[in-house]
Amino acid sequence: MLHRFLQCTVMAGCLSAAAIVNAAAADSAPFAAPAPVVYVADFDLDVANVTPDSGPGQRVRRLRGLLPSGPGPMGEDKNPQDHAKHIVDEMAEALTDDLKKAGVDARRSAPGQPLPASGWQVRGVFLSVDDGNRLRRAMVGFGAGQNDIQVAVSCDSLATPDLPPLYQAVDEADSKGMPGAAIKLNPYVIAAKFVMASGDEKKTIKKTAQQIADAVVEKLHGAAQSKPQ
Repeated sequence: MLHRFLQCTVMAGCLSAAAIVNAAAADSAPFAAPAPVVYVADFDLDVANVTPDSGPGQRVRRLRGLLPSGPGPMGEDKNPQDHAKHIVDEMAEALTDDLKKAGVDARRSAPGQPLPASGWQVRGVFLSVDDGNRLRRAMVGFGAGQNDIQVAVSCDSLATPDLPPLYQAVDEADSKGMPGAAIKLNPYVIAAKFVMASGDEKKTIKKTAQQIADAVVEKLHGAAQSKPQ
């Protein structure tokens, strides 16, 4: 399995940088009943439009994907679509589990699933940074390998009408053929930075999910404390 050092910057909407310092205390502090309900959406992750080698005697080239990749069933690499789905599923499942362990009523929501008018929603998108320091939607596929990945995350109250999108597309006139759509994060997505340790894909995803969960829990505790009695 290919091991690669990965630094991951998690941009958490409405999550203050104090979440990093207070995460441990927030994790251990119980919530008043009933526990807050959080719906975890699948994070956005693009897939490169690629075709694997298929000539006689040729092996399928190793995918240089978003995160360090490993062998799939029968020792073969995952294709880009399967790899992207695996990353998205792993992130959503790990984040949901970590929030449950912290006393949150966390539920994974399917794409397009209607949500109630109460509770919270956690959304996210995997990002990379191009040579011009512009954010782009990260891609999984040939030639799209990345060492530095960002995850833009938003934790929003569902009681807020018409939640804005996480990001907007920007003009790509000077994109220089870089992979992934160039985007601009909306102003309400506030940065909280986390440094990831080296390791394989599964460990990287689990560690990122845990740090996002810590920040979400801190956000929920802050909202509970500010709620009028």
